[in-house]
Amino acid sequence: MRILYIDPIFGISGDMMIGAFLSAGLPLEEMSALLKNVPLQLPAITPVAQAQGVIDGIHLNIEDSDLHLSIAEMEGVIAGLDIEEKIKRDAQGMLDIILNAESKIHSIGRDELHLHELSHVDTLIDLLCVAKGMDYFKIDRIYCGPVPCGRGTIKTAHGTIPNPPPVTLEILSGYPIVFYDEPLELTTPTGATIVRHYVKDTKTAPPFVIEKTGYGVGTYKTTRPDALRIFIGVSDEPAYDEEVWVIECDLDDMEMEYVGAVADRIRNSGARDVLYFPVFMKKGRPGIRLSITVSPDTLERIIAMIFQETTTFGMRLKKEGRRVLKREEKSIETSNGPVRVKNGYDAKGTCIKTHIEFEDIRTIADEKGLPYRMVLEAIKTEIATKK
Repeated sequence: MRILYIDPIFGISGDMMIGAFLSAGLPLEEMSALLKNVPLQLPAITPVAQAQGVIDGIHLNIEDSDLHLSIAEMEGVIAGLDIEEKIKRDAQGMLDIILNAESKIHSIGRDELHLHELSHVDTLIDLLCVAKGMDYFKIDRIYCGPVPCGRGTIKTAHGTIPNPPPVTLEILSGYPIVFYDEPLELTTPTGATIVRHYVKDTKTAPPFVIEKTGYGVGTYKTTRPDALRIFIGVSDEPAYDEEVWVIECDLDDMEMEYVGAVADRIRNSGARDVLYFPVFMKKGRPGIRLSITVSPDTLERIIAMIFQETTTFGMRLKKEGRRVLKREEKSIETSNGPVRVKNGYDAKGTCIKTHIEFEDIRTIADEKGLPYRMVLEAIKTEIATKK
């Protein structure tokens, strides 16, 4: 599997992570092409080679901007982008982590939140570009060293607050941190969010062969280099074991047509899988069991959605392991137009499964007035001849 190891020498922020990706080989053109899809007047972004002591890295210089976005505007921009779905899911997933943490520390609902510094367009840029870097390097598993935090107090739009900020500590709950005697915000909320979203396992990284190294550098001047280092490499460990949560609830007083609509809404909100099937409840009453598989970072959001969208007063939660094949989706040109194909690879990198996207088959078949099965078989044959 391909491993990314994050070494937060002196903390982590969104722009430092992007700088490290650029230093490791992410082409600037790839990042620029992504940001051109954003329907906003974005500030100019310039990667600058910069030294921190003996370390040479990339500092991301982002032009000053007064552009601030509401939560709805950020979510709308992400959802509307014509880019890879994985990048959109990761960007939204990171935004959800920030919103859930802010909601918890302020004891208000997400709809009542008003972000201050985090509403700046820089946050949107950070989330999208970090997600792009992860996708570009085809990272399977991410590990991270202890996350540095400063001491004292810092000044924010909320006034003077403890360092590290409460939202940063909330996001990093459960992750190893280390305190340095520096009155500086070493790890930003966005930096903490990157760790929370991508680092699924806090144990030590397995042995791996380093292929690329990158340094993202900041501007703090202290006795320690203000740098974030990343290693990208390959390990023989299995790539796709992961932790998931299974949520179950039983419904016997909800209209069936709404169950299907709710299942679709939950699935479209980031659940890994959504099932519902008939069960018999107490006193022989027929009911529906809703079973939803989610990743840890979307658990709280999906729970809130279930309570809001269904008639249930409670649910069961189980932590389980999940093993999947490495997947790669690509678009293949056929005589009937482009068709998306998903390939599944085993631990040795051999393609052992291929799935043709049904929605593309349905579109072609409906346009031509042909049976779905006939179109599927014709495209299977055509794709096979191209291999």
